[in-house]
Amino acid sequence: LFCTLLKRKDLFIGKLPGEDEAIKDEKYKIFMRHRYNNCVEILLEHLHHETHEVKESALCCLMKFAAEQGLHPLEDLDWSEYFSFPRELIQAVVHNILSQSLDNSLLISRFQEFLEMDDVRYYVMSFIRDNVATVMNKSKGAVLPVYQSNVFTLMLNINMPSQESELTNFMVKQETKHEDWKAAKLHDHKRAFEKMWLGFLKYKLPNSMYKKILVVLHDSILPHMSKPTLMIDFLTAAYDVGGAISLLALNGLFVLIHQHNLDYPDFYKKLYNLLEPSVFHVKYKARFFHLANLFLSSR
Repeated sequence: LFCTLLKRKDLFIGKLPGEDEAIKDEKYKIFMRHRYNNCVEILLEHLHHETHEVKESALCCLMKFAAEQGLHPLEDLDWSEYFSFPRELIQAVVHNILSQSLDNSLLISRFQEFLEMDDVRYYVMSFIRDNVATVMNKSKGAVLPVYQSNVFTLMLNINMPSQESELTNFMVKQETKHEDWKAAKLHDHKRAFEKMWLGFLKYKLPNSMYKKILVVLHDSILPHMSKPTLMIDFLTAAYDVGGAISLLALNGLFVLIHQHNLDYPDFYKKLYNLLEPSVFHVKYKARFFHLANLFLSSR
């Protein structure tokens, strides 16, 4: 119903007046726009439903609305000067998916389908960065295991393009303005990706998450960053966690030194600090000596 109303432009466009303020000629459109907004609010609430099938249906319906809003915007703007994209609706979807109390990994897996659209991916990366800053600042940087796990899962589900020619799948076509659109430029995708990850990694993480991130760092994160050496603060913090995490962090620093020309004179000092008798009794000793041999033979 609402998709049809959007197509027919039967929803009020522009700043929505209250129902009691409705102008006679616009009364129907204002009434239906309020009902549409109510429907969106209910669907967003259903993203927190205890039944996965309900959450999944709500998500798909919201993204269908988003696609129609992209084609038939509800803002009263001169669209020859602006890029049409349903920012507010998709930002609200991201905000609700990134729950602080519910593990939404299954729902995020379903959301990945929409992240294959290049403009959705670009804006979602910005929305994640903004959401993390808001939530973590409000918690004063305290570890939020469920929330941070949801954020990590969502970021890991982002498949980045490797060439600008791959940017062809868009929810909303921009026609003549396409060439000026940041969502259509690989450089801007990389910058958004980089800011998203750095914004997430600057906060204290659950110890178990350091290992998950370090394991995927070389293949899934560094290749898509504009300046991979900006990861140095995270890797230094990860080294301080201790144990196997320290070793994986050193491996990350090693990659930055040899593949991205990072100047890090303390590298071997940090390696030698790990060479203690206890290293012979840890379960990761084989990996430790393999990497230690790699590090030392390259010196």
